[in-house]
Amino acid sequence: MSYMRSEARQRQILDCAKKVFAARGFHAANISHICEAAGIGRGTLYQYFTNKHSVLTAILRETLERVRGVMERQSVEASLLVPAEKITRAMAIEFSSHQLRQLLELVFEDDDTLRILLREAVGLDVEVERMLGEIDDVLIGILERSLIASHRAGVIRDLDARAVATMIVGGIEKLALAALRSDSPVDLDVLAREATRLHAIGLLSDRIKDIPTV
Repeated sequence: MSYMRSEARQRQILDCAKKVFAARGFHAANISHICEAAGIGRGTLYQYFTNKHSVLTAILRETLERVRGVMERQSVEASLLVPAEKITRAMAIEFSSHQLRQLLELVFEDDDTLRILLREAVGLDVEVERMLGEIDDVLIGILERSLIASHRAGVIRDLDARAVATMIVGGIEKLALAALRSDSPVDLDVLAREATRLHAIGLLSDRIKDIPTV
């Protein structure tokens, strides 16, 4: 009997594996659990993956590719920035909020992937740690390039773009961990807007006005 590999079957296996890893934990889960969730036999799964570790790395690789896709899209958007004198503060915050929300969707859209990235995969082995590091680097790179482009357009002040981007990503990861521990829904629009306002204009009230120097 011959078998035919298909993208749909591989997608099904990965989707089911994410739920199994998130619910049981990577170490407690086994191939049988994934097969049962997907309604397939071991032989079918082994056409696509050699073991549960290869299933996990495929999940991480997909996440990495999604993040890279956002980087490519945002590179195009950043190239469309107009000179600072032609935009308002509200326009700048709206643009930055939109870009940050795209990143937040990668983190919060899928709770199963979130649990795998922040809990199950951490410290697993050298290969997995390398992939997690690469995902982090790409996320930071997205924000770094956006900050550099905004500085060149005169929208933001001179700053260490890498350091600021790293702080933003670190904050997002902390928020993601908090979301895992809470049943409350996360309002991505509010989160993106407030994070942007914090990094763009700080904590000062709008009542605080610039005082001209004498």
